Amino acid sequence: MKNYSIMQLNALELSVNLGWPKGERNKSQIVALDVTIYFPTPPKGCVTDQLEDTCRYDTLIHSIKQGIADRDFRLLEHLAHEIHQIITQNVPPELLIYVKLTKHPAILNLTGGVTFCYGNKE
Repeated sequence: MKNYSIMQLNALELSVNLGWPKGERNKSQIVALDVTIYFPTPPKGCVTDQLEDTCRYDTLIHSIKQGIADRDFRLLEHLAHEIHQIITQNVPPELLIYVKLTKHPAILNLTGGVTFCYGNKE
């Protein structure tokens, strides 16, 4: 039996200028970000209990926020791709990344919002 580990960031709220028409992008809206990071082998921090031996989610969150700040996005799909790229640049290359974004557009009776997922899998 092979060990593996998963780290998840759940419902990180991001303020983003997002929308197809320019007018929709003039005012930021909140999107919820969920990220799943798959480790092919458990991080050393599982054994060492040392911060430097794990994936620093606080640093990762800061990188995501910095990477999308002051930018406009027309599509949820493009935003997901850009966040995936930011994460990929900030973690070891052997990790698999899965990004899930949910927005709540002002569409009558759409109570659960719209979700788009982007990632890599083995």
